Amino acid sequence: MLNLSRLRLLSELSVLGTISAVAEAVHLTRPAISQQLALLEQELDVVLFERSGRSVELTPVGKRLASRSVELFKLVNDIEAEIAQSKQEVTGEVRVAAFGSVAVGILPFAIRALEQSHPKLTVSLVEMEPTEGLKAAAANQVDLAVVDDMTSIETHESKLEFEPLCTDHFMLVMSSSNRLAELKSIHLNDLANERWALNLSAVTYVSFLLRAFRAAGFEPRVSSNCRNTAATIELVRSSSLITVLPNLILGPVRRDPDFVCLPVKPILLRRISVAVPKGASKLPAVKAVIDALKAVELEDVHR
Repeated sequence: MLNLSRLRLLSELSVLGTISAVAEAVHLTRPAISQQLALLEQELDVVLFERSGRSVELTPVGKRLASRSVELFKLVNDIEAEIAQSKQEVTGEVRVAAFGSVAVGILPFAIRALEQSHPKLTVSLVEMEPTEGLKAAAANQVDLAVVDDMTSIETHESKLEFEPLCTDHFMLVMSSSNRLAELKSIHLNDLANERWALNLSAVTYVSFLLRAFRAAGFEPRVSSNCRNTAATIELVRSSSLITVLPNLILGPVRRDPDFVCLPVKPILLRRISVAVPKGASKLPAVKAVIDALKAVELEDVHR
């Protein structure tokens, strides 16, 4: 008979790619994971994976088994959801992965609401870029990942289901003393000669912006490359540098008279959604978190 715990380890291995990564994800030693996977192979009398240096490659049989396990674990989630729904209180822990602007602009409001409506529910947050969040959700390292449509979902799409959350616009941010600050909106091609503060290490974000800049006919002159958004904002405050940032994190900046935030043309936006392992959205605790995220009024975020 299939051992579900061992089968889940194989499913995680299909996503994470190395036994060491699986061991880290489930807080076991590498030899313990290897032993459990070897037992799974013995039970089924098949070879499920082959080692290649530090990584492993699933055999065709291993890939089919990992793929079919998605249906099985969805059924397990359905059964657990039915049992949990019979309870009067929503309890437990929900592990959430979210990228920085959501962690700043949406999650604090959602967690505050959850503490009032479901005091026995715990939300634990880890900041992850959407690509890593998708991977973590597919590998069951988190129960829920907040992602955006700048990220390709094809690799993990078969293991996950998605629910739309909101749309986030990008805004031009500059010092209120900037010569452009009196404008009501601005076209990107009018910014070709400006000096920029951009986080070049945020690959998805900067690739999105570079495509927009190039479509407007210019390459940005990047004078500041900071990972820390607070550092970028302070540099913009005290100089003629400009930047483009997601609206979700601009509430405090909008309220600060030292800054002006302008919409740009063409409109720059991304669609944000929630990714969960298939069947997990029916679990009362996970559903409560999703509902709380959806209930956040973006007008409150931007105040």
